[in-house]
Amino acid sequence: MKRSKVFTFMTAMAVTTLVACNNDADTTAGNDSSNAGTTPENTATTNTSTGAYSAMADSFRLNSDAGKYRDARTGSPIKINVDQTTGAKMNAETNQPIDRYIYVVDDSDWWVYDNAGTQLGRAKMDNDKLLFEDDSKWVEYDMKWKADDGGLKGKGDDIKIKTEKDGDTKIKVGDKKIKADEDGVKIKE
Repeated sequence: MKRSKVFTFMTAMAVTTLVACNNDADTTAGNDSSNAGTTPENTATTNTSTGAYSAMADSFRLNSDAGKYRDARTGSPIKINVDQTTGAKMNAETNQPIDRYIYVVDDSDWWVYDNAGTQLGRAKMDNDKLLFEDDSKWVEYDMKWKADDGGLKGKGDDIKIKTEKDGDTKIKVGDKKIKADEDGVKIKE
């Protein structure tokens, strides 16, 4: 009888230890800023909201208030709201979806992101003209992302993105293909 209780106690302790270690690893990986690059999603975070994308929404609110976002077409400062259920990014002033935006690290370090949070490349202001890096050249928005039948195309290091007029989006990263449409998101490797 004593052996059975000791065995049950030891088993319970082992399971508790494994669960605790697993939870600690998840928390550490999620909160360890040394593992993450500088992206809009991880530069300023709080956990004041609830929802699937609440931390992202809080981060975007704080970064918007700090003036860290720019319109990718004009270079003008914008505020970005994030839907806490879907993660969709919207221009707070116009309530229109954002295809691309610029995150300003500092005056000389600007990065372009798409709505999914994928880093697409660098941007800069040259006098009053917003330019984007494209194969070691600096080009205007329409040269970097040409319209195709009302949709948008973009490319970056090892990534291609195409958004069609109806909102369907195709992303290719290396050998992985991602398709988002009214039926949901599909990933093909």
